[in-house]
Amino acid sequence: MRRTLYLLITQLLVVHAFGQKEPVFHPPVKIPIYLSGNFGEIRSDHFHSGIDIKTQGTIGIQIFSVESGYVSRIKVQANGYGKSLYVSHPNGTTSVYGHLDRYRDDIAEYVKKMQYARQSHSIDLYPAPETFPVEQGEFIAYSGNTGGSSGPHLHFEIRNSANQHPTNVLKYNFNIQEQTPPRFHSLILYPLQEDAHVNGAVEKVSSPLVKDQGVYTVPWGTRMDAAGTLGISVEVYDYLNGASNRCGIYTLEMYVDEKLSYRHVMDEFAFSETRYVNAHMDYQAFATSGAKAHRLYRLPNNRLRIYDKEAGNNAIVVDEQRKYQIRVVATDVAGNSSELRFSIQGDTLSKADFSKKAGYIKTMKYKQANSYADDQVRLDIPANALYCDMDFTFNSTPANHGSLTPFFQIASPEIPVHEAYTLSVKCPPVDASLHKKLLLISLNDQNEAESAGGDYANGSVVASLRNFGSFAIGMDTISPRISPRNGSVGGDLSGKKMISFTILDNLSGIDRYDGYIDNRWALFEYDPKNDLLVYSFDEERLIRGSEHELELYVTDSKGNVNLFHTTFTW
Repeated sequence: MRRTLYLLITQLLVVHAFGQKEPVFHPPVKIPIYLSGNFGEIRSDHFHSGIDIKTQGTIGIQIFSVESGYVSRIKVQANGYGKSLYVSHPNGTTSVYGHLDRYRDDIAEYVKKMQYARQSHSIDLYPAPETFPVEQGEFIAYSGNTGGSSGPHLHFEIRNSANQHPTNVLKYNFNIQEQTPPRFHSLILYPLQEDAHVNGAVEKVSSPLVKDQGVYTVPWGTRMDAAGTLGISVEVYDYLNGASNRCGIYTLEMYVDEKLSYRHVMDEFAFSETRYVNAHMDYQAFATSGAKAHRLYRLPNNRLRIYDKEAGNNAIVVDEQRKYQIRVVATDVAGNSSELRFSIQGDTLSKADFSKKAGYIKTMKYKQANSYADDQVRLDIPANALYCDMDFTFNSTPANHGSLTPFFQIASPEIPVHEAYTLSVKCPPVDASLHKKLLLISLNDQNEAESAGGDYANGSVVASLRNFGSFAIGMDTISPRISPRNGSVGGDLSGKKMISFTILDNLSGIDRYDGYIDNRWALFEYDPKNDLLVYSFDEERLIRGSEHELELYVTDSKGNVNLFHTTFTW
């Protein structure tokens, strides 16, 4: 009866409560809160949707529900948030806890039961509200390093329950100290049209920044003569107390001759639009150096909703021979701000030395579908897959790294792609029995071949891709490797709590794994960042003091299977 009444009250409150100002939350941890990442921070292909709370370099820190409510979702995956927990609250918010090491006992038993029922380590559960009601400050889990985490920490979010949009956690009352103003690092200017130039050239110009009398500026003597339509980007970060990590900016504004021309505010975004981060930032700078520079203008096909429409958010036009005064203001959630000031000397428009890049084929318009084909390659890019018009280039280099074809350079990897495009590469003669082993490969930063996906179809290998680069046809006929960790997993294991394996694949990647003990499915947990597969001995499912048979099958994405078999006593 109590749970039913609680549910009814919760459902009534959710309708009205989200608009209330700053709900009072309990901290998710009882240790001092220091951050390694904040909300809206630029990441690869996405904005960071929460805050990353440091857990003193360890796993196993107790995690608490920040508000009363109920556990509404439990998700376990090898990548992403790893083990995560979602709690829905009567105030219209949902709190999210990611990269957990383990859940509290009753939740853990529920999850394990469902994993065995579905015979899957990866699982996505939506418990009924009465299954796990929680009070504010109630213990729910332990912090960890699961999923795509690069070190022990708690990923924590506050979402709007109505639409599941992540909101800026730092706007709530978690007593996170933020007294350091943002710091500007570099400035980039780009000519955006053929008749535009900076310092007499069509290449972009970048400059480090210095702080002078409390204001950031370019070093003395830096030349900035320009004409035409220009784009400006700034590399600027926020810093929070107790950590040296470079974090995201809350608001960023640019004024041209003291008139607002750009403004964005990082309060909330939708997961469906987070990939537009690739249009928001200088993608080329990110791809080549890792710099996270914000464009102070909006690309034509950037559909993020974080921009102030009244500001215009357009590139600036330098069309007079005078100084243009530029002021950029970066502000954090606590109201700490920093300014960058510099000037651009307007120059006369003149035809700069402009030439298309090697391999230029044609200009592709972002609003329309585009294609390219020759006797070996076909490329189909849907409308709005690009953020702006693109000068499409195409080249090829000889086969290497065991490829069956030359490597075909499709545009530039420094150009982002929003929607997937289709690449088809004609296949040379191959025995039909090997068609299912074919795939596209590319070369990584270490010049090693890696899978780009794809399958054989009608004489070609066809893949759906979300990046440009160099691709060739490869073949994967090698089964994954299975190696016991810490010596043999056979023999007498009665004193051990678990058995573990390293599993590796040479090319197409691990697709699935299936473990059986005594001919019954067993729950193995996969940690891909460490190539680790672990089984924890389960007294409810194994009879102690007896001999058991283990079979472990590991399959890659091209259907190559390896079997590890042994017997052991436990």
